[in-house]
Amino acid sequence: MASLETAYMGVALKNPIIVGACSMTSNMSSIKKIEEQGAAALVFPSLFEEQIQLERMKLEEDLQIGGYRHAEMITIFPELEHAGPREHLVWVRKAKESVSIPVFASLNCVNRETWADYAVQLVETGVDGLELNFFATPSDFVRSASDIEDEQIDILREIKSKVNVPVSVKLSINYTNPLHFIKKLDESGVNGFVLFNRFFQPDIDIEEEENTFPFNFSNEVDNRL
Repeated sequence: MASLETAYMGVALKNPIIVGACSMTSNMSSIKKIEEQGAAALVFPSLFEEQIQLERMKLEEDLQIGGYRHAEMITIFPELEHAGPREHLVWVRKAKESVSIPVFASLNCVNRETWADYAVQLVETGVDGLELNFFATPSDFVRSASDIEDEQIDILREIKSKVNVPVSVKLSINYTNPLHFIKKLDESGVNGFVLFNRFFQPDIDIEEEENTFPFNFSNEVDNRL
């Protein structure tokens, strides 16, 4: 039987099949099934800084309920703070310990200073590599495309200087010249690229006046992108 062994970012794999970040790779039982069914590696779902920010703001809001009624209301509760990325890190570590195949972590941040900090913490869980999800939604009319790209290049270089595992970059098609940016990332020491990123796009049901979260599965025309 022909050997299917290969390598991804220098990490040895028994075959080229890697299960990307999805709901299947965030559940311990399905992670074990992924290994049993022959996948060579998996990517744990991204650590999203935006999600942590939202949870932190919600916690602070809940802790302030009733504070306007009497000043003492804000002092009767114990000192609490949001756990930040710690819960996610626990599950990444559990995923790594649950299987023998390589496990890659994924990261998406908002603030420049957070990228390297969270990257180091993810690597400390024992993962075999790190995927930087550079998807961002610009909200500044002044920033140019080159400013955004230069910042992402700097983030990659800083992370590479602080971790000892291979680092890949997940890219969208929303770059003016993806090939030029890929070349600059390559020159900056990236170990691999993920060139397919299906975006989660929620919607609003105007009849029911509520958020909807449709799951639009991949189809045969996606490869044209």
